[in-house]
Amino acid sequence: MQIRTQRVKALRWLGSMLIVILVGGYIVRAVDRTLPLLQPTTPVLLLMRPTAALKLAWPSEQAAVGIVGTSILKTHGVQKPTATASTAKLITALSVLHARPLAAGQHGPTVALSAADVALYNTYKAEDGSVVAVKVGERISEYEMLEAMLLPSANNMADSLARWAFGSLHAYITFANSYVRHLGLAHTHVGGDASGFSPNTTSTASDLVRLGELAMRSPVLAHIVGQTTATGIPVVGTVRNTNALLRTSGIVGVKTGNTTQAGGVFIVAAETTVNANPATIVTAVLGAPTLVGAFHISLPLVRSAEASFRPATIIIAGTVVGQYRLPWGGRAAAIASKTLVVDAWDGVVIPVIITLHPVRADAHAGQAVGNLAAAATILAGKHMIALTLKAAPSKASLWWRLVHP
Repeated sequence: MQIRTQRVKALRWLGSMLIVILVGGYIVRAVDRTLPLLQPTTPVLLLMRPTAALKLAWPSEQAAVGIVGTSILKTHGVQKPTATASTAKLITALSVLHARPLAAGQHGPTVALSAADVALYNTYKAEDGSVVAVKVGERISEYEMLEAMLLPSANNMADSLARWAFGSLHAYITFANSYVRHLGLAHTHVGGDASGFSPNTTSTASDLVRLGELAMRSPVLAHIVGQTTATGIPVVGTVRNTNALLRTSGIVGVKTGNTTQAGGVFIVAAETTVNANPATIVTAVLGAPTLVGAFHISLPLVRSAEASFRPATIIIAGTVVGQYRLPWGGRAAAIASKTLVVDAWDGVVIPVIITLHPVRADAHAGQAVGNLAAAATILAGKHMIALTLKAAPSKASLWWRLVHP
């Protein structure tokens, strides 16, 4: 009987010890085990941070401003289609190069001018339009015709070039009206000629800015409109650019226009530097009293557009951009490690992407947990800063560890 009692006591002792060992092991494991990764509540977030409003030197006339290679377009005044005058020659140039492409440095086919081309010259001269002299049998290259059309703004050369490229002025006008729609110039209409002398060719300042941007993206046209003179043109020799502001305030193009019906019309391209990247601003004004008047109102508009690039604060150091929710209660904040400033055009919306990664529960204050990036644009490369923990996450309690195996 005594032996049996001793055996029972021994078994009870062993059972108690086993329970102690199991419970102790569980506690040790609960205390020492690796906790789950902390997940961000905003792992990827797209922000749009607008800068200050534009302060451009708008004229009283219809006007617009854009930047080549971007969707930026600012307008002033009612965008009502009005006569374009010779700025329409940019449509002619783009249409001809679409039909008869030229690479940079090429002069293209040689065209033999006829009595019909001389008749065009005589007609435009009698109407006091801009012309360059031509003669029957004159041989002139496609590139030289573009120069004669765009620099001295020769109306007769615009019509001659269009007739050569498309077979007739009617065929050109049909194509051009389809082409401007394809280019997104919804408020532009090509009227009775290729020169813009007809008041039936109309557009808006916003469309003319886009037209100027397209011309400046063409290596052939950008080179031509950036010249003050061109030499070697058959019959006339040297021709001069009607753009009196060329090479003033960074101006590198684009085209003038001036008729009784249109008044002064001017599309300007000016180069500047933003975030060490080259940028080309394009402005357009319609309906100035004279071409000189168009020059006078365009220059301050260009200068104000150039001056509108300024530092834009994307985020300030210490700003909370995300949270980590702790399974045992509480939160850990992720903050910007430093202030991010990017040069931008006033009024432009800047896309910002925030990325946060899961982190260990034993992370420390100041630990990098992700990044914030201002997306790369035509005006600036990608700018990025690190995101860090504002403070170390609170520790999980023993009780939480025990009840969350």
